[in-house]
Amino acid sequence: MSSYSVGLRNVGSYQVSGQPYMSGAVTSTTHGSVLQSRFTFPYVTKKIILTNKDTTNGAIISFVPYLQSEATALGFTNSASGSGNWLYLSGSSTMTLDVKCNEIFASTYEGVGAVDYVEVYAELTNIPRDRMYSLDGVTGSSVI
Repeated sequence: MSSYSVGLRNVGSYQVSGQPYMSGAVTSTTHGSVLQSRFTFPYVTKKIILTNKDTTNGAIISFVPYLQSEATALGFTNSASGSGNWLYLSGSSTMTLDVKCNEIFASTYEGVGAVDYVEVYAELTNIPRDRMYSLDGVTGSSVI
């Protein structure tokens, strides 16, 4: 006998209103450094809204660490390091992503100075984060 429960392929898990989640972090001054800007969600996301509060510096948004050294330190084996698998968030701009994930990374883009502040607002499902599959090794292209 199977039990009906929340999950990644359960439509009802996404049709209900998302639980609010909000966070922010100062990013590192090192280009591509993400150890200080890893946002880990307590549940799988339904939607994420990212706002770059810095008026001049852009930010890199990714679903795995940007640099191989950080990827290794965080336990990733097939990271998107340097492969262009990230999104660019210009200064004083906002990006909305309808995406399921359990963590996201933000770091400075220009390599000179740091992004002052990246604000993260997410709508969460009630799907436990451990039910999310890994995005480690996913390929794609950059958006600039």
